[in-house]
Order: sequence, then structure tokens, then C-alpha cells
Amino acid sequence: MVRSLLILSAVIALPTAAHAQEEDAEHRADRLRTIELNRRAQSVVDKRDGSNADVRETNRRAMERYERKRAEWHRQVAACRAGDYDACAPRGE
Repeated sequence: MVRSLLILSAVIALPTAAHAQEEDAEHRADRLRTIELNRRAQSVVDKRDGSNADVRETNRRAMERYERKRAEWHRQVAACRAGDYDACAPRGE
């Protein structure tokens, strides 16, 4: 039963494949225009992503500086609480 269904589906599919039309000039031109539009759009996206990479790197460096200063402040507070009163004095930047 399953084998006969497979054979039947193959027989039905053959005429469909045989009737496939070749690409006409208008369809080919549309396809090529679409490819070019996609290429241009990808160029815009790549440029945007490159710009964003610079911003992300700047933000990453700023966050690292902030984390270092914050860690130093936590050490200073801990030292002050532990009795190192020199650590209690505010520090300039």
C-alpha cells in the first residue's frame, strides 16, 4: 500500500516538473534587481553595525573604568570601617 502511494505520488509529480517554464527576460530582470537591492541593503546594515561596534567598544571601556572605580571605592569604605581612618578621607580624581 505504502509503496503504491509512493509510486503514485512520483507519477503525479512528473508532469508538474515537466511543465516548469524557463525564466523569461522580465522575471530574470526582476530577480537581478532584487539581488542588487538586497546587496545595497546589506551594505547599509554592515555600515550601521560597524558604527555600532565603535559605540559598543566605547561603552565597554567606560563600564570597565566605572567598575574599577567602584571596586576601589568599596575597598576604601571597607578599610574605613575597619579603622583605617586615612581611607575615610574623600579622594579627588
